Amino acid sequence: MTNKLNTHFNSIGNNAVENEKTSIGIIEELTMQNNKGILKVNNNSIYTLLGVKNGQGIISQLKSYDSLNELTIERKKIVNKLILPKADFRELVIEETLKPKTPKTKKEKKETTAEKKQVVEMDYAYKKSNLSVKNNAIRTTANNVVFPFAFLASQDVKNYAFVNGTVKINTRNLTKEVCSSVFGFNKEKADVGFMYCNLTMLIKLSKAVLFKVELQDQTKADETAEELENAIDEISKGKFDETKEKNIVKSVCSMLDYLDINTGFDGLLQIENHIFKLEEYGQAKELMANNVRKQGQKKLELFGNFAVEFDHRKEFNANTFDDLESQFNKHFAIK
Repeated sequence: MTNKLNTHFNSIGNNAVENEKTSIGIIEELTMQNNKGILKVNNNSIYTLLGVKNGQGIISQLKSYDSLNELTIERKKIVNKLILPKADFRELVIEETLKPKTPKTKKEKKETTAEKKQVVEMDYAYKKSNLSVKNNAIRTTANNVVFPFAFLASQDVKNYAFVNGTVKINTRNLTKEVCSSVFGFNKEKADVGFMYCNLTMLIKLSKAVLFKVELQDQTKADETAEELENAIDEISKGKFDETKEKNIVKSVCSMLDYLDINTGFDGLLQIENHIFKLEEYGQAKELMANNVRKQGQKKLELFGNFAVEFDHRKEFNANTFDDLESQFNKHFAIK
């Protein structure tokens, strides 16, 4: 008997690989038209949009940017003014400024009223949703191919070739660091010429060549932060139980250790302050300490597992560790 689940999952995997090949096909067509000088829309080319004279200026131009936001602006510019219009998808272009709405005529108002009275077909929502999925996929693909295309536009045509849904890249022109991070070999110990790239590798390669090192690290950090945010959002949903509590504690402790090892004291201070502002937890511990105070025995507060006696308390209003240290030293006259 055929394992239908296995077949369906393999189909998803195969589709993902085929989609990468399709994206490589888009990059190949863009590159071919660009080399022929026909990749233009309203006199816009990748060179005029980036403000460079030729392919040699692309790397220096993109590497001059200090923030991901600047690179995102350039990517949007190329997608909206060159790639989507050239592919006849102008309707998917996100306009930078919204056009003012013109008042409707009486005829248009009547037509709108008539449309509201139309019978909704059974597959109306289904078709609309499918169209949305399709359009989103097209825009996502357009975004994904920008930097690989820009990288190839910056290279001599002898340094790359398109072969059966892959791109063959000459590694001899790449730095040792790029070869190591993208292709996984030490250029000083291995004599390697051309290497094959799928879309995922080509995106990684293009960012390694076109972005500043700091921005490459920032890109990875942003992607990791987004994955972490999604994981936290997922684990915070649904019914609370002991297993979920243990998983959260383990994750939080790992993150606190990470901040501590990397001297992320500002973050730790903010977390520490937040803990003392927790309502339910704070009230439960305050009740325990208050029971002692009611008996007139001792003035104390609970900090973690420690019961601390006090006669005087000083609170510092600080958001950074440096600020806390400064206020602390000033108050207690530390020299």
